[in-house]
Amino acid sequence: MGDQEAEKLIHAIKLTQKLRGSVTKVFTDLSNGQTSTKEEEKEMLEDLQKSLLSMNDNLSDLEKISQSLPSTVHQTSNNISLVCLDPATDRTQLPSQLIHAHKWTNKVNRLSDYACQALQQATLRRTNKSQVGPGLSTKRQRRMPPVAHNIPASTVETVLNSLEKHLPDTSITVSRPNGSSCVLQITLSKTLKAVCVLRGFLIEYVNVKGYNEDFLSNDGKIDLWSKSRYKVFEKVSDLMMAGIQHYYYPQMPEITIRTFIQQWFNSYKTLFSAPCSKCGKHLQGGLPPVWRDFRTLAPLHDGCR
Repeated sequence: MGDQEAEKLIHAIKLTQKLRGSVTKVFTDLSNGQTSTKEEEKEMLEDLQKSLLSMNDNLSDLEKISQSLPSTVHQTSNNISLVCLDPATDRTQLPSQLIHAHKWTNKVNRLSDYACQALQQATLRRTNKSQVGPGLSTKRQRRMPPVAHNIPASTVETVLNSLEKHLPDTSITVSRPNGSSCVLQITLSKTLKAVCVLRGFLIEYVNVKGYNEDFLSNDGKIDLWSKSRYKVFEKVSDLMMAGIQHYYYPQMPEITIRTFIQQWFNSYKTLFSAPCSKCGKHLQGGLPPVWRDFRTLAPLHDGCR
């Protein structure tokens, strides 16, 4: 069996060499150049036709003998056979993703260096015992505990009543459905309604809806968590939560609620009438200027601030 396969393989090699010779003969005939007479042209075409027929016969013989030869493809080991399944590198997003990750890492390293330098300049220096005079204690002063959440209910209501008197276009309704926490339902002119949750003078939550919406659930109780049907009031609710953080004064809790409601919150009564103080337009992306500057209370679009 092995001798027959060897003979077939030798015969296939000879046919391959013969096919190469016939192909060379074809190109040789084509490279002879143009002929000067019709007889020479006719003779050249006949030689070329004979060479092509010979090449075709040799190719047919080689194809026949190759079908009888055994397959030499062996099973590859491990995962070598999967190499051909890898996609082309120019068709994947991996290079661009690696470049983006490299730039992002460099940016993080640079910003962390800046933060480290800023923190080193503002390090807290403790007083050494050698710098303290005789009779002086080196004990640190105790930090005053926050008192914004521990305010009597009568004091809170007094401040809210005074706020309502100073804001004629604003109505404030106070309720305590959960005991100590105070819930304010505020109607600002004919622009919007808001519900605020207070713990003492500490504002914990603000939710804003339209003037034609309410904060009542199906059973008639106050619904604090349902959002407005309008995108503009959802955006104002998010900005109100940011304003809470800015106007928080732990040592002067009364100023927190006065500044927030009397100034910043009250500035939203011109939500749909005042144009943007930067671009001068009323609408941007279908929304009015929903942001109010913390210092000047100037109306600004969210994309202009």
